[in-house]
Amino acid sequence: KRAVEIAERALKATVDNPESIQIKGISKADSVFGKEYVNQHEKAALSMHLMQYGHKLMEETDYFQNLDKDDAAMSDQVTRQLDAMTTLRALIAYGEMEAGKEKVAKPFNGWKVKIDFEAKTLKGKPYHSEYWFILDKEAEIVVKSFEIPLL
Repeated sequence: KRAVEIAERALKATVDNPESIQIKGISKADSVFGKEYVNQHEKAALSMHLMQYGHKLMEETDYFQNLDKDDAAMSDQVTRQLDAMTTLRALIAYGEMEAGKEKVAKPFNGWKVKIDFEAKTLKGKPYHSEYWFILDKEAEIVVKSFEIPLL
């Protein structure tokens, strides 16, 4: 329960416009073992989702041909997409580094909480995202977090 409460507080401290947050769903706290915060199934699902999101973004901008350089909302959307892809690549790369090593039971390392929410940018443009929070064993401190933009 504390992990969920800390994640909610962290979400409000993380987004640009916390007053606009509408929480759509919160996962139960899930155990994390070692530093592999995202399991293989989640990595595959995230990869597929971000590919679909990127494709939609490219279609909306006509493959960046009709991108208004002054369109801050689209810039925010592209930035969220690129940040999510960078995070996913780092998570996958870490998993690949660990793949060749001997399988050793990893110790309990903390908790994972996902929050599905809608909010508005400071300029009032609505967006939908899922924020993942990785907390320590005592569920007192967020040790890692990242945002996944949703369609």
